[in-house]
Amino acid sequence: MNLKEFKIGWFATILGTGGVAIASLMYFPLLSLALTYLLTVVFALLTVIWLAKIVKYPKVVVTELGHFVMGNFYPLQPISAVILAILYKKLGIPLDFPFLAYGAGLILALTIYLSYHFFANTRAEIHHIHGGWFIPPVSTILVTDALLQYPSNEPFFILSLVYFGIGLMLFLFISTILFLRLVNHELPVFELAPTNFILLAPVGILIVDFTLIAKHAEVIFSAKLIPLALIASISLWGFGLWALAVNLLLLFRYLRKEMPFFLGWWSYVFPTAAYTLSTIALSHFIPAFSYAAMTLYTFLMAIWIVIGARTVVIAVKGV
Repeated sequence: MNLKEFKIGWFATILGTGGVAIASLMYFPLLSLALTYLLTVVFALLTVIWLAKIVKYPKVVVTELGHFVMGNFYPLQPISAVILAILYKKLGIPLDFPFLAYGAGLILALTIYLSYHFFANTRAEIHHIHGGWFIPPVSTILVTDALLQYPSNEPFFILSLVYFGIGLMLFLFISTILFLRLVNHELPVFELAPTNFILLAPVGILIVDFTLIAKHAEVIFSAKLIPLALIASISLWGFGLWALAVNLLLLFRYLRKEMPFFLGWWSYVFPTAAYTLSTIALSHFIPAFSYAAMTLYTFLMAIWIVIGARTVVIAVKGV
């Protein structure tokens, strides 16, 4: 692999597989444990390569960070750390807090920088918008999820709400702009086609966050918010179902044009995992959702196996 051409998108393999590992805790906990150890090794390897690229080719990294497409993918590295932190916490591996602190700090810095950069850059046009712009808000609401894995305490709860507020509002803003872009312009080129699926990621994580926030608010503030959280979560889940159906139709449209496999296909995995996790979370309150959760988990495993196998082939070939 050419160090200069190393793609930050490789961290999407950790994000997607990490989502599979978290979802598998419900059905195959031993698989989750095995994947967590594997992801730890892969994360260390990819991070070393990424840091080497930063040191050897700093100008290339700066250019990528300021690019309308590539820049939004740079939070994938700290998001991977947060995903691992969640897995470590759930599995009792004492590495959760360092990974969370690192990931949360870098995510906040990158989210602020990327927002500033795209606001200040007058070259931005609506056709530059793509699903990858959801990655910064996804990263912040995932930090909320990670913080709420800990026992209820006011500092963590308040901090989780700060990250939640950033991610929620950015999600709403970007959703509106992306909708206008898709309606008024041609569909993105096939290289960006998988990013349309990323819409499912914030939807799924927000549902999980709503239920976790309600639980912690009940302990900290004695506020009975779970019924309200369920109403909001189920409503958002319905929107996610619409988004899943529309994006599957768009995927079939691209496949009819013989869209080739490339690393960007991992954009299908984590969003599906996030929506699956939201369904699992709802099944804890409403048992009927358990059937939908199992169906989505089966679909998730199928696409993960296919995309994972194709990625191994790419990695072996050194592409």
